[in-house]
Amino acid sequence: MDCAGACRISCGLTDEVAQLFESRVVPLWQGVYDSLVARAEIRPKSRVLDLGTGTGEVALRAAKITGPKGSVVGSDMSKEMIRISEDKARRLGLTNVSFRQMNMEALDLPDDSFDRVVGNYSVCCCFDYRATLSETLRVLKHKGRLTYNHNGPGESLEFQLMLRLLEKYRSKRPSGKLRAIREANALQDRAWSQYRDPFATLNLMRTVGYEFPEATVTQRSVKYRSAQDYVNRLLKLSWKSEAEEMSERTLGELVREALSLLAPFSTNESELVIRDEMIFFTGCK
Repeated sequence: MDCAGACRISCGLTDEVAQLFESRVVPLWQGVYDSLVARAEIRPKSRVLDLGTGTGEVALRAAKITGPKGSVVGSDMSKEMIRISEDKARRLGLTNVSFRQMNMEALDLPDDSFDRVVGNYSVCCCFDYRATLSETLRVLKHKGRLTYNHNGPGESLEFQLMLRLLEKYRSKRPSGKLRAIREANALQDRAWSQYRDPFATLNLMRTVGYEFPEATVTQRSVKYRSAQDYVNRLLKLSWKSEAEEMSERTLGELVREALSLLAPFSTNESELVIRDEMIFFTGCK
């Protein structure tokens, strides 16, 4: 499988879960969106590109800051994500933001056209990390700034336990469709996993041409109403394709074991807070 084929598979899966992402994930990530926008230091009248905009949360925040004399472009490969973003912009009455379907590794945008490029957990969805950083540099104006984030070197203990559990229960005889999905996911993971190391990313940013690259490792906290809510989110979003090829009995066993493993991490109120590492990268042209 080549990167183009893997990208088509990834986009198709994203389209399938876009509405669920909007309702189940976006409410949990409000603080992360706010933090990214604050670090980007977006100014009134500026031009901003939101790379891999998803359902538009960062782009919409940026549009409010730039004001009517500025503009924001949100790019994404998912048609359904873009549709949701456009609906939200219309409801908010924002006319200085637009959304376009395009590949972050080959942006259909002119050179030197943005004051800021931002990306919330989007560069980690690429299939060519170097090409993506090169494209963001190309479209930035002189002294423009890139700010983006994604996972850091370590995963939360809770998620590590869940990954081991998935390996135990996932189909040993996957359909052709699931085999292709697994191959696409593995290809994407190989494309960016080494850049969870901030030193590797900073070195690449310098090589590509960014000046004054910086990395800040922080902690991301996501609060779930319960362990059951967390497990349901995994099964309906990240693990959707795997769950679809499990029998009802297998799914039930997986959920029971997952809840047992997560029980020690829940609070007295049954809430589950997942904490993991998040890196913010910045660089200037």
